[in-house]
Amino acid sequence: MSFPFPWRARYLTMVLVALVVSGCGYSDELHQRHALVKLLWEERYAELDQAIAQAYREREKGKLSSNRLRTRFWQLQNVAPAFTVRFDNWVARQGSSHAYLARGLFRLEQASRIRGDGPASGIPPARYAKVRELAQLGVDDLHQALDKDSRCAMCIGGEIFANLYLGRRDDELVEMAFLIDPTLWQPVAAHFMSLYPQWGGSEEEMNAFIRHMETLNGTEKIVQRLNAMFYFRRGLEQQFGYRDYAEATKEYETAISYFPDSYALKNVAAMYSAQGKHDKAAVALERNLRENDEWDLYTIEALAQAYFAQGKGSEGKRMMRKRDELLTRFRNGE
Repeated sequence: MSFPFPWRARYLTMVLVALVVSGCGYSDELHQRHALVKLLWEERYAELDQAIAQAYREREKGKLSSNRLRTRFWQLQNVAPAFTVRFDNWVARQGSSHAYLARGLFRLEQASRIRGDGPASGIPPARYAKVRELAQLGVDDLHQALDKDSRCAMCIGGEIFANLYLGRRDDELVEMAFLIDPTLWQPVAAHFMSLYPQWGGSEEEMNAFIRHMETLNGTEKIVQRLNAMFYFRRGLEQQFGYRDYAEATKEYETAISYFPDSYALKNVAAMYSAQGKHDKAAVALERNLRENDEWDLYTIEALAQAYFAQGKGSEGKRMMRKRDELLTRFRNGE
């Protein structure tokens, strides 16, 4: 079966509408994410709730991490706007915490896309009004989900992010989320973003938060990721603000020295490629596939180009076959 919508270059904007998932032969995490989108598209809302409930049970048993569970909701929130009616129907028919959480995150993603990049001062008032409207609707959904599931740390993380668009900050929210689930990265990352200078914070506040997290038990990996975010933001500032690509590369490399952040690895690979250092670009991209998401479309395609630039045609073709496999899996819901 083919897609009823035009193909988009970026994986985030794809729409899964395949009719058959069972019997595909795949059982990895990508398949689990695709299956949820397929159930949503086909409006099999009871089965969708059951599949998510099963994932929560696996998390409680230690078979699925909170962060991996979050990626399944990430897959749902990144579908195309054409899914809006299906999210509304899911909420209307099931009224579950899962439905409200998913729609709330979807609304926040739509708000983010409408806002786009760049400073808020450059966004037309009417457009930013729509961003705020969607952000508030998202918060309303997240509150409904939290009322139905008082341990929904993802709900709190979503609200922290929404507050960026709503022009408010509540430092207690991240503490609440951390008490519920100290392993979940999303609320901590969203709060840390609220401390960025462009959102009214400062590097002093960012460092103070890192030092605070260092005082808590079991936060070693979180602290590593926060340090990576700190230097990744600096890299972005150097790359797109000052156009100092050498400094941007250094900042990205520092970020990666703390944690293999996917965005930092992609950006530093782009810096290497621009300098003709295709071998170093390939190493960074290989690491991203290995340590983050082996099916990241951007990384697969960029790695193929890095291999071709080095004259490694067979390796480049292998990546292109992997890319084709990913697209086939997506079309077939596998």
